[in-house]
Amino acid sequence: MESIFTSGNKIVDQSSQLNISGNIIPQAWYKSIVRENGKPHLTAIVILADIVYWYKPTEIRDEGSGQLVALKKKFKADLLQRSYQQIADEFGISKKEATNAIIFLEKLGVIQRVFRNLVVNGITVTNVLFIELKVDRLKELTYFSPLSLKRDTYKEKEEE
Repeated sequence: MESIFTSGNKIVDQSSQLNISGNIIPQAWYKSIVRENGKPHLTAIVILADIVYWYKPTEIRDEGSGQLVALKKKFKADLLQRSYQQIADEFGISKKEATNAIIFLEKLGVIQRVFRNLVVNGITVTNVLFIELKVDRLKELTYFSPLSLKRDTYKEKEEE
């Protein structure tokens, strides 16, 4: 499909025809989601981008008018259900790395871990992880001012 618009650069024009979807990482997170040494916590950033994706609603539009008629969540329960192993598998990291990154995000205040017991096919499954996104804190981390860079940090330690 040839576009009637051009940027004046062949490569830019070619890439404009790609429909790439997935997680979006705001540039600000590389300064606001950092380890104690001031370096970006890349694992936590990537995992948070995925959590934010799941909490972004799907738009339902009227086919005729194109008008927005509803918003729909992407997951089944009231909170996003994920296991540390699912996160590890998705991003090619160890379960311990996934666990530590989730704990880091919780201590940063941008998520809260909620553990629930579920009954699945008559069998009780204990300590199922659900993740609650704290949108107000997400806004702070995404749209911070230079003065707020002296935000709360915590001493990162290896969790078992």
